[in-house]
Amino acid sequence: MFKLLRKCLILPCLAIVCAIGYHYLGNADYRRRMSQTAEELKEEFDSGKKNFPWTGTAVVVEVMKGDRVKVDLEMSPKVLVRLAAIDAPELPREHFHKGQPFAEESRDYLAHLVKGRAVDMAIVGTDAAKTPLVLITVDGELVNARIAEAGLAEVTEETSGMIPAKQRHRIQNGELSAQRSKRGIWGLTNYVRPVEFRIRNKGVL
Repeated sequence: MFKLLRKCLILPCLAIVCAIGYHYLGNADYRRRMSQTAEELKEEFDSGKKNFPWTGTAVVVEVMKGDRVKVDLEMSPKVLVRLAAIDAPELPREHFHKGQPFAEESRDYLAHLVKGRAVDMAIVGTDAAKTPLVLITVDGELVNARIAEAGLAEVTEETSGMIPAKQRHRIQNGELSAQRSKRGIWGLTNYVRPVEFRIRNKGVL
């Protein structure tokens, strides 16, 4: 009698556990969050975790495009920097080269967020052109992620690898949100990646 009762209790419990496991493990968003959390924890406890080459306060004096600004630093004025992990649509060049859709919106949105403001900036490395790659934070919000979440830049693996996992995931998750909502560039039916646009137009910057 007791064995039968135990079986009657165990089997439903197993079924519930299996159902819960199937629900969560079968959920792509849940698996992504779990994977990201694991990577962040590993990096946090890793003795060789990434350190920024430089961190400090900078004043944004000019916004060149949706992923490039000029900043004043204490030791140097008007330094051109590039927001790490994102690539914004290209602006028109002179009157003979047409720009990409959402290029002006991307530039203007970045200007709205940072122009004329003192920001927290971390240099994480340099790109192929030796331009400093930076993470910019304003009022505790990562600007790189805000641009991606607005659908005004795409995430690029080329400049993401040197960023700590936590910030990188915020940027990637912002892009995913924009893609699902078809915001900005992700609502275009004929979207061309900025890097492809530059190749086609022989190095438009």
